[in-house]
Amino acid sequence: MKRSFIFSGVALVSLLVSGCNLMPTPKKKSSSVIPNPSGITTDSTGGSSLGPTTSDDSSSEDISSSSDVPPGPSSSSSSIVPPGPSSSSSGTSIVPPPGPFDPETYYKACEGLSGTQLASTLKSINEPKVKAYTWERDEDADEALDDSKSVFCIYTRHNIPKTNHVSSGYSWDKWNKEHIWPQGDWPTSKTDTHNYFACEGEINNQRSSKSFAEGGTRITVHGHQTDCYQTSSTFEPCDDAKGEVARSLMYGAIMYPNDRDLTDMISYELAIKWHLEHPSTERDIRRNNVVYESDQKNRNPFVDHPEYACKIWGTKNSTTKNLCGIN
Repeated sequence: MKRSFIFSGVALVSLLVSGCNLMPTPKKKSSSVIPNPSGITTDSTGGSSLGPTTSDDSSSEDISSSSDVPPGPSSSSSSIVPPGPSSSSSGTSIVPPPGPFDPETYYKACEGLSGTQLASTLKSINEPKVKAYTWERDEDADEALDDSKSVFCIYTRHNIPKTNHVSSGYSWDKWNKEHIWPQGDWPTSKTDTHNYFACEGEINNQRSSKSFAEGGTRITVHGHQTDCYQTSSTFEPCDDAKGEVARSLMYGAIMYPNDRDLTDMISYELAIKWHLEHPSTERDIRRNNVVYESDQKNRNPFVDHPEYACKIWGTKNSTTKNLCGIN
């Protein structure tokens, strides 16, 4: 009897232990994506993808398989990359080109500045990206407002077909590139589109590398009398070109300060006078925008902010002060 009772007790204990193992084990709730207020979600493998987080269970959806992927660059480790600068594995910044021109943002660093401080700040924020000395660049910049197949010449103020480049000999209907700062004397700006303009070849040849002043003999080219004048050492452009010339000279003076001063090509007084008497036109504004939108990606600040001329050079002497209204 004792042996039978002992056996039955052992069997009962064994049955109870075995029964515990038959009870179902509750499953842990999986969480492959953890929502984050910053918009960055982390998956179960430790990788990350950039995308919006949501408050419902759809936040755990694998966005890489979605057909509604926003446009933009992607990589093998991340299906969505937000617009803006990115970095390569070497740590080198890859900065996208500027977007549409925003004058408040572009010139923000210049607020409250004047004199050499303003000039140096303009240079630092406005460096050309890719300069190019090409017919195509000038054809775009100087496209005639009334004829998309022609360029508008700076000194003669007439249209010439874009394809009529000077090759051998000059004529009224052929053009080449006029450098406001002469390329032979200041080659650093030879390929800067803010410095070269479409120009009838003969008057370009007569201007040569002369500095700018008023007075002289009226110029006639190919039987066409112009409103430009010259002496043996100076050149006066027609009135309609004077503002463009002055602003191009001012641009060169601040962008290439190591090898030139404004007075190398024009007096402070005359530059300010021409600039103020002949303000920016539709052509000036269009040209500035075209150069900015090209690979060069910079601007002539004196077109956008005419007041910068007086802020930089207005206190040079009594005449500049008078022109600028400085007491």
